[in-house]
Formats: sequence, structure tokens, C-alpha cells
Amino acid sequence: MHPLFDGVKVLEFGGGAAGPLGTRYFADHGATVVRVESRQRPDFLRLLRYTPDTPGGLDAGHMFAMINVNKYGVALNLNHPKGPTVARRLVAWADVVAENFAPKAMAKWGLDYDSLRTSRPDLIMISTCLSGQTGPERNYPGFGGQGSAIAGFNHLTGWPDREPLGPYGTITDSLSPRLLALLVGSALLHRRRTGQGQYIDLSQVEGGVTCLSESLLTFTATGEILGRLGNRSRHAAPHGAFRCAAAAGDDDRWVTIAIHSDAEWQRLRTVLGEPAWATDPRFDTTEGRLAHADELEERLGAWTRPHAAEAVMAMVQAAGLDAGVVQNFADVVHDPQLAHRAHFREVTHAAIGTHLCERSGMRFSGTTDTVRLPAPCLGEHTAFVYRELLGMSAEEYDDLERDGVFE
Repeated sequence: MHPLFDGVKVLEFGGGAAGPLGTRYFADHGATVVRVESRQRPDFLRLLRYTPDTPGGLDAGHMFAMINVNKYGVALNLNHPKGPTVARRLVAWADVVAENFAPKAMAKWGLDYDSLRTSRPDLIMISTCLSGQTGPERNYPGFGGQGSAIAGFNHLTGWPDREPLGPYGTITDSLSPRLLALLVGSALLHRRRTGQGQYIDLSQVEGGVTCLSESLLTFTATGEILGRLGNRSRHAAPHGAFRCAAAAGDDDRWVTIAIHSDAEWQRLRTVLGEPAWATDPRFDTTEGRLAHADELEERLGAWTRPHAAEAVMAMVQAAGLDAGVVQNFADVVHDPQLAHRAHFREVTHAAIGTHLCERSGMRFSGTTDTVRLPAPCLGEHTAFVYRELLGMSAEEYDDLERDGVFE
């Protein structure tokens, strides 16, 4: 099958996840994606758990390896006087430039969109940083940890009598790449139809805010500021995670159950075997179950506790109700549904060895994604990209290398 983005050329500056996860979609579906890095300031994901004694050094970063499968990696010191000139030659090769530096960085090197479009009016460029390229907070650098707090996620996550927890990980760093992929794909389609390039300014915070529209609508309509509820819901009860029996020495086994209507509650009662406590009229309505949620969840938790989480899930799902095991990462890797869809694929990396990499979760009827390359070691494809893709002569390449441009 013909790769979806075969022939598309993407040039990537920056690091972390916000930009690189977005360009990974294109790399997986046939695009040639070239990452620009420098040993002077390597991607910080290479430094996670890094020590001078780490086998494989900077090339052994596991998160970097997972995110950057199927990409080429070149070394280029943009702070070298000749670095920006080489970068502009890469831009001339590319269809798309993606960057997630803090504002001002690209302009400092003369690589901002206004500078590049004079010679490349059909260029598509996307910038994704914490707060976007405009506004009073534009120059505040940050990551998804700040983004999740500023966008409002942290205010909603945790228990009402405790401090905000925030969702695990850096959620706006995970949301913005999906928006990036959609926006760049749309821009490529627009250019195919019109021949026009464009610049896309994506704010991580604003992208996160759009995912909290219910909370914002509630405030604008009623003045109520929704807050933390733990695992509970304002509209459903029971709604939570309930401890189950230990499995293979693992006492941290849980199942989630959510009941959204009175009819569903009646079906759950049947699953439970119609115990006396479940037939209490206080639990007959959603309003009653919400009002007595503490007792309700304590009773339901006592029922789930002796059972395996998988067994509870199967019983509740068989009644047409919402339930799911709280899987740990060993469960995820061996999940039969994920295995059926070949979500994980093996790739062999020079410094890490053979490891699993994830697919995006999307399947297309007329094309498929592939794993062609492991994530690049730092500067691994420098000679190939400059010599083969850009057509740089051996003499010029050697001169630039001796001059320290490719560091």
C-alpha cells in the first residue's frame, strides 16, 4: 500500500515531546523527517536518567528512542556562525518546518517564518510552545507541567480536600502533538490545492483549554467553578476505582466501574446477586446514589475485593455496563486487544538493543504505518542527510565538519 505521506519532507527543530510526537505521525506514514540536534545542547529527553556511566551515553535515552522512531538525525550547531546558513539549506529541502523552542530562538538564527518565507513562499511552518508566539506571556518558556496547571487540568485532578495533583505526565505536551499533526496535515492539503504555504502558531496552553470546554461552559453559564472530585462524577454513581484480589503477588489490582442511569444500576444489582444493601431505596435513583456515594462505594468495594479484577470486569461488561481493569504496564504490553491490532512493534537500536515501540492507534484502510528506522543516535545521519539529501560536496562537508559546524 502507498504510504500516506510518501514524498513529504519534514525538518524538525526543538526537543522533548510537544513537537517530536507530532512529526512522528508523518514519519510513520512515509514522510522523510530530519531532526536537527547538537551535542552542545542535546534534547533533554536524552538526559533522562543519564549519568556519565550510562551504557550507550546520550544515545540510550529510552523516552527519546520511543518518540523518535523512523526519523533521521543530524548534528548542527546553530550557534556556530555557519550553522544558520546550513539550516537554511535544509529548509530549502523541506516541505514542512516544525519547531517547539521558546519564542525568539528561531528569530535569533534568522530561521523564523518571516525570514524563511521570502525565499520559500510555499513553506509550511508550525511553532508550538507553551503560550504561543504572541501576548504578554509569550516569552515565558515552559513544559507540559506548567501547561497543565495554567490550562486548568491540575485544578480538576485530585481529591477535593487535598492539593491539586495534576494528571500524570505533561498532558499539554501530549495533546499538542495531536493538534500539530492535524494542523500540518490540513496545511499540506491546502497547499496541494492552492500552492500556498502558511505559518501555524500553536499554543500548548490554549490547546489544553479547548479540551476542558465543559468546565469552561459551566462557569460561563452558571458561574460555578468545577473542582476536584477524585474518581467520582457529578452525574453518575457509583463511579470509581475499586480494589480487587491480589494477582501473582501484586496487591495493587483495581477495576473501574461507572453507572450512568437507574436502569444500569438495576443491571448492576443483578450482577451483584441482589444483596440486601443494594436493594435499599436510597440507591434507586442517581440523585440518591450521589447523595450516599460514600456508603455505596464502600459496599461495592467490599464486593469487588475478593474477586480478580479481570473477573469483575468480565461480569460487569457482560451486563452491558462500563468496567475496565486498571492495567499496569506489564498488563498493557501483554494486552490481547493491543496484540491483535499489533500496537507494539519491535525495533533494534544501536545503543539500547531491541525494544518495543508504539504505533499511533489509528488504522487506515488504504495505507499502513511502518517501522523503518530506530530513533537516531545523536548525529547518526549527518553525512547521509547533508551529502545525499542536500547534495553537499565531500570537500564542503569535510570543511564544515573540521570547522565544528556539525557538533
